[in-house]
Amino acid sequence: MIAISMRFPSGRLHATPWGYHVNEGVVEYPPSYFRLLRSLIAVRRRACQDLVTEEQLKNIVTALRQPPHYCLPPISVGHTRHYDQENGGIKFIDTFMSIRPEDEVIWGWPGSQIDAGDLTALKILLLGLGTFGRAESWCEARVLSPEETNLLEEDNGWANSRPLDENQPFSSEKTIRLLAPDPLLDGAELIKVLEIDTSTMRKSKQIVPPGTRWITYLQPDGILRQPTGSIQQRRKVSKQYTIARFALSSNVLPHVTDALPFAEQVRRALIRNRVDTSHSEVILGKQINGDPLQGHLHAHYLATDENQDGRLDHLTIIAPIGFDQGDIDAIGAMRTIFRRGNESDVNLVLTGLGSKEEISQLTPFRSARIWRSFTPFSLPRFANRGAGKVPRPRDLPETQLMRELSLRGLPDPISIKRIEGYQCSGRPVIRWLDFHSRRFNGSEGHGLAGFELTFDQPIDGPLSLGFACHFGLGLFMPID
Repeated sequence: MIAISMRFPSGRLHATPWGYHVNEGVVEYPPSYFRLLRSLIAVRRRACQDLVTEEQLKNIVTALRQPPHYCLPPISVGHTRHYDQENGGIKFIDTFMSIRPEDEVIWGWPGSQIDAGDLTALKILLLGLGTFGRAESWCEARVLSPEETNLLEEDNGWANSRPLDENQPFSSEKTIRLLAPDPLLDGAELIKVLEIDTSTMRKSKQIVPPGTRWITYLQPDGILRQPTGSIQQRRKVSKQYTIARFALSSNVLPHVTDALPFAEQVRRALIRNRVDTSHSEVILGKQINGDPLQGHLHAHYLATDENQDGRLDHLTIIAPIGFDQGDIDAIGAMRTIFRRGNESDVNLVLTGLGSKEEISQLTPFRSARIWRSFTPFSLPRFANRGAGKVPRPRDLPETQLMRELSLRGLPDPISIKRIEGYQCSGRPVIRWLDFHSRRFNGSEGHGLAGFELTFDQPIDGPLSLGFACHFGLGLFMPID
């Protein structure tokens, strides 16, 4: 018996049965051996012409032309949706099978044999088979060793999917039709059938390739795993994650003065990523009825310039109450922030997902006595009463700053010193008034100020205070 094992390291198998459109959402499981034989020919033509002869290829496809038996691991079916905005928002569905990376699909051809040279050639072809089905279906295929094959032959029940006409008793009544080559064809004719392309078939007005037939396979009972539990149950995670850390990459990185609008774009991207799932209080900062959350425990979106060149190079999303599984999925799916006008898009690379303790040595999270404004502190209250009146002590920027510290349970600083702006390395000071301070919804604070704070004892970061502190305004950086 010849037996082949195939694994899918990415956990996905994209395979649409012959005669179906991908938008129909139908999956081919077990995968057709007609697809396998075409793949072997493609590998030989593309990469192995010097290693595998034409005669060896004929011998291989001839030995594998009979319907195989399968040992299929359980799968679940999922899909992604794509919308073509240039053509009226047409929806495309990309359906795939989710399979555990460690699981193997076993193909077995009882009674088939090939000599040692052809077996070596088959191993070479399978080694060159990097994908199976669509390009997203990464695969690792190999020929089972003689010892493994003997174990299969000794176990009469190793195969859980066989052709229907073999009268093998199955508990399931689900069937699938698979396209297969005519077993009466010789090697040269078989290769000619397997090499036919769809453009040639269209010209000849053919639906299926000549020299092929349909074989019905039974799908074993329970082979399609169903999603377990409700949405709320699936959202539980075994570990509490409170911080997501990204590195930024772009032709031109955002200027530090764009910290607020960039953070808002990140939040909007996460909201879009969760549009088909349940409400996320952590990302939105609102209850399901629209009331704002209190206590500053939901997500802060902090864009930082950690090499002090005047450009944002990192993004940190921190949520003290922790992310649920839906939040983590949305964070993991975030790849690019598409910016407005002629501004360069920004690519996001997830570099860390964990808790504050795990990344406490990173700049925004260090413990320090001295903290300096990175973005301006936006005053929550008016600093003066107008008409030339003297400001009330409680409305002074320093007093408002101390009130914000008190609301977060932080000690009063022993020194508060005003500073003019953000100082980059070897560059002029960037004034606070140059920073964007108005949110997308039109709201803004009541003036901008910057400070250098000195505490009696070190305090832990991050330190973000005042209006729009969840979007990077009022962010302080530790000073060594």
